Amino acid sequence: APAVVTINVTTDASESLFPGGNGPQGFVQQGTGSGVIIEPDGLILTNHHVVDGASTVRVVLSDGRTFDGKVAGIDTYTDLAFVRIEATALPTAGLGDSSSIRIGQLAIAMGDPLGEFPGSVSSGIVSGLDRSVVVADMARGGATRLNHLIQTDAAINPGNSGGPLLDGDGKVIGIDTAQAGAAQGIGFAIPIDL
Repeated sequence: APAVVTINVTTDASESLFPGGNGPQGFVQQGTGSGVIIEPDGLILTNHHVVDGASTVRVVLSDGRTFDGKVAGIDTYTDLAFVRIEATALPTAGLGDSSSIRIGQLAIAMGDPLGEFPGSVSSGIVSGLDRSVVVADMARGGATRLNHLIQTDAAINPGNSGGPLLDGDGKVIGIDTAQAGAAQGIGFAIPIDL
């Protein structure tokens, strides 16, 4: 839990919603996601869609400290991103082995659902493996296909994106990335091995 963070972003919506920046000046869009610290010097793993187009990134640690973040790398194919903050001796999450998970085993999702409940934990099971889903690409229009995902019935809500999916030993086996909007209890995570 101490390694799970909230990521607040702002984007210049006049650029993202109105091509060529022809939208209202100063129109800013805000969003919230989650992330997990994987190196004690401030390297955080999250989703690309959490930080895509961000003009500012603010990271809130579980102890309430807030840091300016910088996007340090992205991978649109897997929907992953790294954010870096200037800090040291941070708590980190242990990484597990997603190749050894089995359908029916415990799955625990952590994050900040709806941007209102930091540190939330939900549990369920691994419901499926090697799933593919098509997700809307809100920033660019259209859709993106994500492959090789873990399916779980642990509650994954908006704001959980980028947070960890854990096994029963508390090891990160995936990064929460999507939910099936027309159903309940169908969420998806990117395998940590990927």
